[in-house]
Amino acid sequence: MTNHNHNKNHRVNPFSYQNPAQPIYFADRVDQLSYFKETVRNSARLNPPAPLNYAILGTWGQGKTSLIYKLRQIALEDLQNEIRCVCIYFPLSPQDCQSWSAFTESFLRKVKSTTINATKKVLPKIRVEIDKWSVGLDLGVISAQRSTSQKQPNLTDSLQQLWEEHLKPSGVQIAFIMLDDLHYFPLKAEDSAYLNLRTTFQELVNRGCNYSLVVTAQSLLFSEIAELAEPVIRFFKRFDLKPFTLEEAKESIKIRLKVVKNPVVVEDSVIKAIVEKTNGHPYLLMFSMFELLMDTHDAKSIGLKELEDVWSAIEESLGETIFSQKYQTASEKERQLLLAIADTNKGLVSPSDFKNFGSTAELFSRLEKKELLLRQGRGKYSLFHPMFAEFLRHQQ
Repeated sequence: MTNHNHNKNHRVNPFSYQNPAQPIYFADRVDQLSYFKETVRNSARLNPPAPLNYAILGTWGQGKTSLIYKLRQIALEDLQNEIRCVCIYFPLSPQDCQSWSAFTESFLRKVKSTTINATKKVLPKIRVEIDKWSVGLDLGVISAQRSTSQKQPNLTDSLQQLWEEHLKPSGVQIAFIMLDDLHYFPLKAEDSAYLNLRTTFQELVNRGCNYSLVVTAQSLLFSEIAELAEPVIRFFKRFDLKPFTLEEAKESIKIRLKVVKNPVVVEDSVIKAIVEKTNGHPYLLMFSMFELLMDTHDAKSIGLKELEDVWSAIEESLGETIFSQKYQTASEKERQLLLAIADTNKGLVSPSDFKNFGSTAELFSRLEKKELLLRQGRGKYSLFHPMFAEFLRHQQ
């Protein structure tokens, strides 16, 4: 495990890998940001309304939540002199997503009990109006004895009322509903949340309400939805997040150091080496940079020698902190298959390569859902990262 030394002159380390990047640290994703800005300007002014909906997709650690934070900041701050909007951000949990009615109630409670973010021109009015909004919920403690026959609030009607009686009269042009971690909704359910979302927001537009839906989800989700509810896919503009390029990584690293006024110079050769080792994976990149700065806290400049001196310790920390935890999410049978895949030393494998495991297709599917395997084409898979493959080979 890395040995971290501290002293009174310790400089601020901005590479917090455990939390999404706040907008002040945000770097790159230029195409997505530009597209969002342009289409939001248009959607806010269309009458009758015809807003776009956005889906931020990616595997774990690609920065999905960071991007939705940034889109919220753009709508509320960067465009505040051009549009008047509100943003309702709701991070989903498995409990919220057990059923459509559970989601509706949790969401409406969140909106009612939490101040909605709004652009400055309408914020004072919105705070007053939300207090007036009646959503048909007893906002006190829910009794365990509550009758199951109690009528649940209708999300479409509630949001229509919010728009017509409170948002639009306050001068709001567009309202964003931002749902983080949409994949917590079960894919196969009697009351499909995915179809319900599409129906709800289409009907709101039909009723003249300008709501734009922004969601984050695992990449695999949309592939699975396509097989069951293809119209849902067409309802969103997709932002598919990929690993950082070298230039994107440089920007991400340097902007963080600049924001916290850390004077250390990280040589471009070091950034290039870390990008090559991590394949530009944003989470692994931030983790590696955090550990690198912790282990070289006295250095004024970090070059390849300094990186080489501490890299083995960083790899060990990555294994203990990240790869080990992900490995533990697999069942015993799945772990055996992961070890066998790693032992082949191949970049791509197929279920047919491991017939001795039995039900291999099902095992591959489960590992893909856990994001331990990535599908790279029809019948072809890879371990989610080369460094994870190396970690597995040390478990033999």
